[in-house]
Amino acid sequence: MTQDTAQSPVAMVGSLVRNAWRTMKTIYYANSLSWRFLKAGALVFMGFFLWSASNLLLSYQPAWNWLHYPMAYGFLVLLYGPVHHFVVIPLALRLRRSGGRRTTVGTRLPNAALVAFLIAVVLLGTFPTAPVTFDFQSSLEDAGADVNPDLQCTKSTSGDDTTIHCHLTESDGIDSVAVVTGGDQLTVDDDPPFDFDVRESRLQEVTGEKQFQVVLRDENGDTIRRYTRTVSMIREG
Repeated sequence: MTQDTAQSPVAMVGSLVRNAWRTMKTIYYANSLSWRFLKAGALVFMGFFLWSASNLLLSYQPAWNWLHYPMAYGFLVLLYGPVHHFVVIPLALRLRRSGGRRTTVGTRLPNAALVAFLIAVVLLGTFPTAPVTFDFQSSLEDAGADVNPDLQCTKSTSGDDTTIHCHLTESDGIDSVAVVTGGDQLTVDDDPPFDFDVRESRLQEVTGEKQFQVVLRDENGDTIRRYTRTVSMIREG
């Protein structure tokens, strides 16, 4: 009796886990039109939250490179979630009822699709592209700022190092310009028209790419705009 009493909590937890798993599978394979919309809508909502929240955090913490993975997951699930529940699951269920090899294909199709999705998340998180990354901080700051100059950069190679030359199209309302890489401030230019050079060898890598930020500040030291530039995307001057 003592042994049964000691094992009962374990058995209870095991039963709860099994019931939860069966419930999740039932919901996962639910194929009515209402369930398809509900599941796809939930994934779209979750994907947008992960994508936007990760981008927002990364705008304030550029050194947190691990945020590229939830960012990539959220971006991809925005597209893949509806496809999975409107196309993959109905197709898998139809193939399962066909018999023969089609049944095997139908059984394995959802898992294969999920594996392909996760591989795409890892690749996109390791090598993020422009549509995935979005500087929310710049957008939020721009909405309340009258200062809106263009940042123009070119690069030139001399010997073993590359020099990036940048300048602003206008300097009204700007008190200083700071160059930041990997969370560290490289230089501050407080002399208009804010024409400055940066050496690639001093820049830090973000997901395998040399990257820097140009921060515009007003007379109170508050950030009014922030630009992010990747060396590989800057044209030769």
